[in-house]
Amino acid sequence: MNRRNLFIAICGITLGIAAIAMSQTYFEDNFDDPKESEKKWVALFGDWELKADEYHQLQNTPNCMSVVADEFWDDEWNDYTFEVRGSKISGAEGFLIMFRCQGLMQPRGQALEDHPPRMEKLKPSLEYWWNLGGWGNTRSQVESWGGKGGANSNHTIEDDDWYSIKIVNEPGSYTLFLNDEEVAQVDDDTENGVGRVGLATWSTVAKYDDVLVYGPDGPSLPVDAKSKLATTWAHLKSAK
Repeated sequence: MNRRNLFIAICGITLGIAAIAMSQTYFEDNFDDPKESEKKWVALFGDWELKADEYHQLQNTPNCMSVVADEFWDDEWNDYTFEVRGSKISGAEGFLIMFRCQGLMQPRGQALEDHPPRMEKLKPSLEYWWNLGGWGNTRSQVESWGGKGGANSNHTIEDDDWYSIKIVNEPGSYTLFLNDEEVAQVDDDTENGVGRVGLATWSTVAKYDDVLVYGPDGPSLPVDAKSKLATTWAHLKSAK
């Protein structure tokens, strides 16, 4: 190896190490390992099943919810980006993407299972959810118990299509993206933006995949097993 190639190789390794050191992956689950995924989620209501490397909700009833377990969430996180892919299988509406959630979730007529113990004790109770394809799949909006909703849009959800969903949560605001297009930003400093994430449905059967939560410095760069080069999460998702 000549000096020029050696220099390039050293620079590449140095930059790679620096990127990994600066990365802030808080939580991730691509559901490839059901035993590990079972540890990461607490289903509060519904028929949640890990199959086909995805997280399926199979009960066509309102208010089916699953949240991240205590062991995989830090209650001080208030500056994070939440990404997930969703596909509607059948039913009246679309997706409910939960964020800024702490304390007890609203039952809305359902008998909820036990919450994660640490989450349950947090006060005040807060619950946000981006209702995509709500109101009979006629529109979308963020709703909230204890916080500030908004971000009304005319987005609806088609059966069998995959949607890329992203919520950028900051202490004083949250910004919503659907299929890489910004939908809205809402100014809201309720409780300084704290609260965990979750997945839900309302009278809809759906499946989720590629959950990723990361801090302001961005996610870790997974390693491509074939080339041993760092790749982006989006690249891995598109190749799946």
